[in-house]
Parts: sequence; C-alpha cells; structure tokens
Amino acid sequence: MHTDRRGFLKITFAGAAALSTMSAGATLSGCTSSAPANGMKLLRPEDLELLRALTPAVMKGKIAPGDSAVIEQTLRSFDTLLVDLSEPVVAGVLQAFDVLNFAPTRGLTTGQWSSWTKASLSDAESALARLRDSGIGLLNAIYAAVIRLIASSYYLVPENAISTGYPGPPAKVAGAAPSIAPSGEVTP
Repeated sequence: MHTDRRGFLKITFAGAAALSTMSAGATLSGCTSSAPANGMKLLRPEDLELLRALTPAVMKGKIAPGDSAVIEQTLRSFDTLLVDLSEPVVAGVLQAFDVLNFAPTRGLTTGQWSSWTKASLSDAESALARLRDSGIGLLNAIYAAVIRLIASSYYLVPENAISTGYPGPPAKVAGAAPSIAPSGEVTP
C-alpha cells in the first residue's frame, strides 16, 4: 500500500482516535481499573490476565502454559520495563491493553470472546495471529508492541538472557564500564 505523508497522517490520526475511543469506552464501562495490581507498579489486574494468556504463545518453546513461576517472573519484568518507558508510551500500551481486555473489542479484534483466563494456548495463538494478519494498521501495531514487550521482558531476566548464547555487549561498549564475568567465563 502506497501512502503519502498526508495519507499517513490521516491514518495515524484515525487510529489514535479509534484507540482512544475504545479505551475510553472500556474505562467508562468499568471494565478496566486504574489501580495497579497488587505488587505491580503499572500493570492492572486485567492486564495480568491478558499477559498470562499471551506470554506462553509469544514465548512458545521457552515458556509452557503451566509454568506459572516463569510467567509471573516475566510479568514482573514487564512491569519494570513499563516503568522505564516514557509516559506517552506507557499510556499507549495501557490503551492497547484496554482494547484487548474490553469484551466487545477483544472479541472483534482477536476472536477471543471469553475472558483471557479461559483462553488456551491455541486461543492465544489465534488471537495474536488475527492481530498480526489484520488489514488494520492499528491492530498490527498492537501485535508488534505486545510481541516485543513480552519478549524483551522475558530476556531482561538475567537467567533467561544467558540462554540466548549472546556473550554480552561488544568489547568497546563493555570496556566503558567495569564488568564482572560470570563464574567460569572469561571477559574478552
């Protein structure tokens, strides 16, 4: 699809207006809470339900649906990651979560009509595929954000980062600050 600057701005404005409208509808209907969940700084109880359902689908092969300890660790990491993001980015993420949590928009956008607590791994994979394959750019953006944030949150946990096989930052960057080599490894 070829879009000029003017068309891009129109699409962006329409997407932002739609996201704000859906988010406001979810908030006004009482389907979302504004208070963070117990033990979290930003993630709300309904966000945790959403992320508990989607995390095993995003991290398939790394996190099993029943591995609640790793899922919870990833959710805590997600919350910490959000705290480090700018206020407008956090607001956008929470608005996207409102869309995915509000029953009518959740069903229409993902095909998941029941709550996220009832979603199987297959349901979560299907929901993500619908967002990814949608002809609506806003839904594609929500998909990309969810995927990136969950994966980043998982790999920000030091035990999980080691599993990548990546030895760390390049030597010229690592040399800028003192580092401690993990036991049994030598720093380049």
